[in-house]
Amino acid sequence: MKTSSHAIIGAGLAGLACARRLHAAGQQVEVFEKSRGAGGRLSSRRRLNTTFDLGCQQLNAVTPEFIEQLALWQNQGWVASDDQSTFYGSPRMSGLTRQLSSGLKLHLAKRIVLLHKKATDWWLEDQLGDLYGPYQQVTLALPAAQALPLIKYHSTALSNQLEQVEQSPSWVAYFALPEAVKVTNHTQTNSSAASPLRRWTLLNTKPEQEGELQKWVVEASTQWSKKHLNLTQQVIADKLFALWCNDVALSIPKQPLLLEAHRWLYAFTAKPLNLAYLQDSSLGINLCGDYCSTELVHYSFANQAEAAWLSGDKLGQQLVKLG
Repeated sequence: MKTSSHAIIGAGLAGLACARRLHAAGQQVEVFEKSRGAGGRLSSRRRLNTTFDLGCQQLNAVTPEFIEQLALWQNQGWVASDDQSTFYGSPRMSGLTRQLSSGLKLHLAKRIVLLHKKATDWWLEDQLGDLYGPYQQVTLALPAAQALPLIKYHSTALSNQLEQVEQSPSWVAYFALPEAVKVTNHTQTNSSAASPLRRWTLLNTKPEQEGELQKWVVEASTQWSKKHLNLTQQVIADKLFALWCNDVALSIPKQPLLLEAHRWLYAFTAKPLNLAYLQDSSLGINLCGDYCSTELVHYSFANQAEAAWLSGDKLGQQLVKLG
């Protein structure tokens, strides 16, 4: 079999799914990630000698392919489940992407800012001006708005498709309480469009995340996140904590030992492309991500995760066929 060289930009679930397909087929593949670790929306943050899952709090499957994949990951010990319906990365959500990136050539803290086409090969340029290459295929596993500047000078057709995507933000706050507080529900998804809070999760209820501190992640609604998009992280953290105290807590909690916020600028896909992935085989440039999916309604991080994996996995299979 012919061996091709691949560069994948983005080490979230879509990029890693694509990379593992290529790696398993014996293709040469390198993954570039702007952050210090793989994960994307499955990222976790370490604070107070513990971790907080910042985005996707759980994995659920709708499609047969992802149902089968979750069962495989469970057998490998990469995810855990109490009911075979809801799955959690082990020992945290980012533990799954750490396992998926194992064995891959991963370039961390490398923000790719330019793509260069030289003859039949691709070269990547990072934020420091360093070049990587040559590669025969480049795959962008990024939010559509971040992929667009990289390809707009190379493919008008792909750029036009990306411009059709609509993605929306989400603010999340995470905090640790010194004492347990009784609440309405430990984990709750709020379907009310009028509510500022979309979801709140007590991390201590997850497998392997028990601890003395009570750890919470509170997710704001899309409408509220858009309205407060450009406020500082600390202001957002204070606001979301106050909303949680008012709507969820049944008693007034003590001052949090930790109270921070994180902004997911491209959290959800409001308008997907209804394609499995995007590809220009003549150029050797490809795109995958949750914004491509036709099979899921993107109203939660869990749905986004499944859509991302499906897109990356299907693209990986197609690239293997191309050789």
